Amino acid sequence: MKNSVLIIFLLFVFTIFSCKTKTVKMEVLPFDTMKVVMWDLLNADEWNNAMIEKDTALRKTKNNLKLYQKTFAMHQISKEQFYYSYKFYEEHPDQMKVLLDTLSAFGQKQKIKLITPIAIP
Repeated sequence: MKNSVLIIFLLFVFTIFSCKTKTVKMEVLPFDTMKVVMWDLLNADEWNNAMIEKDTALRKTKNNLKLYQKTFAMHQISKEQFYYSYKFYEEHPDQMKVLLDTLSAFGQKQKIKLITPIAIP
């Protein structure tokens, strides 16, 4: 009886330790990468909203997910990397503020590039 209890206990302990998932430590994306990815995600949202106004048959969430996947692929990052980094910045408000300020300044520069006419000699 004691042997069977011991065997069951050992099997239980072995099962617990063998099923332990390994956590992969990801690196936080740097400011410049996060800034550009977030800018592209915001543009994808705006584009999607404009398309939905034109064609109400489009599904906002489904189309947004596709656009987000394309954006992540374009920047050669995974969805997990982006959200891991975003969570890191959320947990560090001082760095998130710098990121958002940088994103705002980047957006202003992009807007000026679009508005400024090109001088042709």
